[in-house]
Amino acid sequence: MSKLIYATILTVMSMACLCSCKKDAPGFLKRNTDQLSFPYGESTTTFTVRSTGSWSITIPEGSDWIKVSPQRGEGDGSTYQTVEVTCLDNTGEARDGVIYLNGSGQTDVPITVTQANGVFEWQKYGNGSQFSLDDFLIKGSPSTAAIKIPYIKATGKEKVNATVTLSGKGAKGLSATDQAFTLEAGNGNLNIPIAGTPAEQGELNIQVKIDGESFGSLTTITGIGKTLIDQSFDKFLWGGDCIANKAGVSTTSPTASMSLSDETAACSIGTNGANGSGVTSTIRKSNPGFYKAIDMENWTGVRNYMRPGYIQLGAASATAAEFGSLISPKLDLPAGKFDVLVSFKLAIYDQPSPSDLVVGLVPNMPEGITTSNFNTITGKNIIPVTFSAQKWVEFTCIIKEATNASSLVITLPESLVNAGTVGASRIYVDDIKLTY
Repeated sequence: MSKLIYATILTVMSMACLCSCKKDAPGFLKRNTDQLSFPYGESTTTFTVRSTGSWSITIPEGSDWIKVSPQRGEGDGSTYQTVEVTCLDNTGEARDGVIYLNGSGQTDVPITVTQANGVFEWQKYGNGSQFSLDDFLIKGSPSTAAIKIPYIKATGKEKVNATVTLSGKGAKGLSATDQAFTLEAGNGNLNIPIAGTPAEQGELNIQVKIDGESFGSLTTITGIGKTLIDQSFDKFLWGGDCIANKAGVSTTSPTASMSLSDETAACSIGTNGANGSGVTSTIRKSNPGFYKAIDMENWTGVRNYMRPGYIQLGAASATAAEFGSLISPKLDLPAGKFDVLVSFKLAIYDQPSPSDLVVGLVPNMPEGITTSNFNTITGKNIIPVTFSAQKWVEFTCIIKEATNASSLVITLPESLVNAGTVGASRIYVDDIKLTY
């Protein structure tokens, strides 16, 4: 009997202990992440909470850019509850914050919050300009052109005031009134329309201010709508591709008999190719039929070389008096003097490269530009070579008083001359276009 009583007492005590342990077991508070990341613009993401009993979220002082919904809840231990976290627009540097989860005996469980840099910036084009014109202006045709100013990281709430000044012969009939703009969110362009119908052919200078700050100037032309030169060098096949840093090909045939169907041999980066195949001035004299086949008929100049799809001016070493130059055929202009717009792309591979380039007009010169005739260039534009290597950069310039006796010239500068000879220097040119 006593044994039975003893066993019963043990059983009751064990059950009481189990019940007590179960009753006193701690609750839990779980979340599916401990870090949230946000872009600079206002956005929302979620995380989940699972808990036994009530929970809450606290946001420390100074982190009012972080919003949470809901900020508290009641868990049943099995249901995943969704919490939305919103970060407001960031218009400053990247920032870090934290929110704290509390409940079920746990306090200040951190969830870190990071948001990307949101500093608004006006951008520049590769040539250093802060704006461009997105269409041609043609005499007698209503303008559809707009000034484009690129920017990044706008919130969509930025308001700016634009002031545009138009001057020059080509400005007659055009206008761009002062306007207020609200920028679109993200990365984009501020587009300022130019209104009116151009009345004269000629130079047009555009100056822009945003909120009173100068964004510089751009010189272009109001044109007649004719393109006189459109040279892309697409039929150039030989030579190493210096800008893409790739080896190329050279012909196995002598220069005098080479053609577009020639067999080819490997050509290392930067070399001219076998048998002088890359020297266009040599080909012009020895193989005029091939020179015409590569769309270079009536182009002159010396110390220029084929590259696949573009042309090189200048050489790695030079001790003669000729500059690396390219001279176009005579311009097919009517009688009179005209302002013309020249656009082109430039690139450099490595040193030596010139500090600048000269673009202007000359009478046709089959033997190119030399130290003795450099002063015959008129309408000179000095293009600074301040860009990085192995990338193409677009440029435009105006040449004034062009006539039908003029040829376009692109040449290395006088600064290369030392003791009567032209020093080593190379630059690459592509996509030359001349309109008026």
